[in-house]
Parts: sequence; structure tokens; C-alpha cells
Amino acid sequence: MQVWRSFRAAIQGEKGESAVAHVLDRSGLAVLHNAILPAGDGRTTQIDHLFLSPRGIHVVETKRYGGELTGHPEDERWRQRFAGEAPDAPPRLIYSPVMQNAAHCRAVYALARLLDPTIQVFSHVVMTGTAVLSPALVACTLSLSGLETLLHGLERNVPRGTLTDAWRRIGLAYHAIGHQ
Repeated sequence: MQVWRSFRAAIQGEKGESAVAHVLDRSGLAVLHNAILPAGDGRTTQIDHLFLSPRGIHVVETKRYGGELTGHPEDERWRQRFAGEAPDAPPRLIYSPVMQNAAHCRAVYALARLLDPTIQVFSHVVMTGTAVLSPALVACTLSLSGLETLLHGLERNVPRGTLTDAWRRIGLAYHAIGHQ
């Protein structure tokens, strides 16, 4: 039973990542998907999507959840409940995608700051599933249409200088570690 749940969760995650990849690929911006980058101490981290805008480097974590999610942006764990569960059943605790993506942003910034410590790294958590989010979680996440709105609002000027150099550095790490 646990193997089936894990398999189903992986398929659902891939559906969400595929939907976000499609939106990003149509944006006309430089994009990397499924990037594996160094995270320090010999470890690596897997990042769903990265894209480059004139403002900086954007790091996107995709989640495809169902049920009801509650919590706050600064919580390490969010609570998940499904309709039909007994009211006294304990909620499932899931690691906060906001916290997860903060670690991804630190890894990206560690590469970018070597060239220019003023480069901005932006975190975006995109929810693609059917989950109903508490107001606090709605405020710190984007829907797929919210991501499209964000992308349409970005300048389309070509990034220059150290920002493109940092993007190249991330691309080199991406190819060296995860995509030969």
C-alpha cells in the first residue's frame, strides 16, 4: 500500500511539474528544469525550475496537493486533511514548500554571489493540485494562473552583466552535476 501511495504521489508531482514547465517554456525567458545544484558540504539539491528575468534569478518549487492545507509561511510543517476523515484523526504533516524552496534559493545565491552579491534570487511556490489552502498559505504561494500573471508582468529586456554571468555559472553547475 505504501509503495502505491509513493508511486501515485510521484506521478502527481510530475504532472504538476510538467504543467509549470509548459507555462515557463512558453514565457520566452531563459529556463532550467529539474536542476541539481551543489548545496554545500558535498551535498546537492534538486530544484524544479529556475528562470532568469532582468530582475534576477527565480527559483520555482512545484507542489500538487489535494485536501485542505493549513499553516503559516514560517511554519516548518503544514497540516493536510482530506474530506471524510474522522474529525479527531491527526492531520498529516508535510514539510513546508516555502522552507524547502528557501534552501533552494540559498544554493542558487551561493553560486550567484561569487560573481555579484547584489544579484536577487526570488522564491516562488506554485500549487497545481486541488488543495484548498488557508489564507496564510494562499498569500505565500501561486496558482498556475498566478504564475502566468507573474510572467506576463515581467520585463522582457535581456538581462546583462553579472546577472547573465551568474546564470551561466548556474547552467554550468546544472550540466556538470545533473544533465550531462
